[in-house]
Amino acid sequence: MIDVDGLLNRGLRSDCRVGIGLPEKATDNVRRRLARSHSGVCPVSYSSTESLISSLKDGDIDAAVRGSLSSVKVLEFMKTAFSLDAVMRTAILEDVRGKQFLLTPVGIDEGTDRDSRLTLAEKTYAYFSRIGWNLQIGVLSKGRLEDGDRTKEVKASLRDGEWLVGRLRRQGFRVAHHAILLEDAVAKSDLVVAPDGITGNLIFRSMHFVGGGKAFGAPVVNIKRVFVDTSRAKSDFTDSVLLAAGLTQKMAGHRGSR
Repeated sequence: MIDVDGLLNRGLRSDCRVGIGLPEKATDNVRRRLARSHSGVCPVSYSSTESLISSLKDGDIDAAVRGSLSSVKVLEFMKTAFSLDAVMRTAILEDVRGKQFLLTPVGIDEGTDRDSRLTLAEKTYAYFSRIGWNLQIGVLSKGRLEDGDRTKEVKASLRDGEWLVGRLRRQGFRVAHHAILLEDAVAKSDLVVAPDGITGNLIFRSMHFVGGGKAFGAPVVNIKRVFVDTSRAKSDFTDSVLLAAGLTQKMAGHRGSR
């Protein structure tokens, strides 16, 4: 079970400094919206990708949101700054019925094989465990379970899905294979694992930009600092700033209770 609203409310009550990749004028709009909500969060404007990532790494800000900065440049600088082979992101979504869930992979070059999808699922589970979320995982494939003989691609995807479920179950995760039935995966899961990043990106865009669902942002799950990735097509980044602040506060509280 996940609680995005609780996370956003936690962010509202915080006084975190959150760097955001937006021009100063656009950041002023975010500040005004936060002020109307009586939030103590302080958004800090950054026009340079390198400065935003460096400030996050050095602790000059408590968290960061990509905003309208180039995704390619952000990924490049994050890999260098945090010594990563890959930047792993998991989107936080809400469908039109109000069901909140996580989706990964969402980058078009992520989750290209079953091993990378396994790592994404493991890293996502570990990341959100830090704020007390116990996730039910739903794995997707490119066809129904009985569709294995239709094309080689479908057969391979179903086989990889079964492999992924088996590996996760052996580690003690609660997981089910929903094949191509996205509607079942969203209804019954907290974390939906798409067949690959291109499919995940299409699911994200279909649900948010076409289907009217909400997209709060995509935290990077393989670093200890809080960085929330966002789509440049997003019209208002206030909820992403609150998400970043809420994650920061929850993780600080979790560390303090250990």
